[in-house]
Amino acid sequence: MEERLKAHQKMIVWKNLDQIEKTIYTTIIPAIPKNKFNLRDQMDRAASSSMANFIEGYYSGSLKEYLRFLGYSRRSLAELRYWARHSFFLGYIKNNENANFDDLSSKTMYLLNRLITALKNKL
Repeated sequence: MEERLKAHQKMIVWKNLDQIEKTIYTTIIPAIPKNKFNLRDQMDRAASSSMANFIEGYYSGSLKEYLRFLGYSRRSLAELRYWARHSFFLGYIKNNENANFDDLSSKTMYLLNRLITALKNKL
C-alpha cells in the first residue's frame, strides 16, 4: 500500500516539479524583499498549486480527472514561470538563478504537455 502512495515520485515530471518547488522556497522567494509580500505570496501559491494539483490528479482514479488536474498544474507552472521572470526583471534574482529556473521549468512544462497529450490520446 505504501509503495502505491509513492508511485507518482517515480515520474520525471514530478521530480522536476519537486525541484522547482524547492528552488522557489530556498532561492527565489528569499531573494524577494519582504515588503513585496504579494509577489512572495503569488509565487508560494503557484508553486504549491502546481505540485498539489499534479498529485491530486494522479490519485483521482479517473483519466478525465487526471487530465483536468494536470491542466491546473500546468497553468500554475506557467504562472510561476511568469512571476520568476518578473522577479528577474525587477532585479530580485540573479541571471544564473533565473536561467537555471527557466531551464528547469521549460523542461517541466514540456514534460507536462507531453503527458497531457499522451493521456488525451488514450481517451
